[in-house]
Amino acid sequence: MKMKIYVDTCVYVDLLQGNESKSALAYEFFKKGWNCRFDLVVSDWVRSELKRRNLESEFPLLFNQFKNKNKLYFVQHSKEELELAKSKSEHWQDYLHYLIAKNSGCDKIVTLDNDFIISFSPIFDITYPENV
Repeated sequence: MKMKIYVDTCVYVDLLQGNESKSALAYEFFKKGWNCRFDLVVSDWVRSELKRRNLESEFPLLFNQFKNKNKLYFVQHSKEELELAKSKSEHWQDYLHYLIAKNSGCDKIVTLDNDFIISFSPIFDITYPENV
């Protein structure tokens, strides 16, 4: 079984709206997944964050190549995960991403957020896209 990766929203945003170099880095990361190096786990929370940025029209672009190869998993966050995240951290959105990834059986979280990496790398495998 391939590695299951949960991707923080900022990586999707860089792919779709970042400057040329950031978009290229994000694209190279997703290309590895399209070439079957990993399975992609996408939460309803990520999808809602992308919708808030008016990027829902990009969902087919983002997900179809994974879906066509049976490498895409959609997961839902629970009310309990949301409540726990809000109670544990000022940066509860990052904590929620962590909980969703952990509880979904992901092997790794990919992000571009330095603070997220610093805060959670002691307890979970979190890395930059170029390190996958």
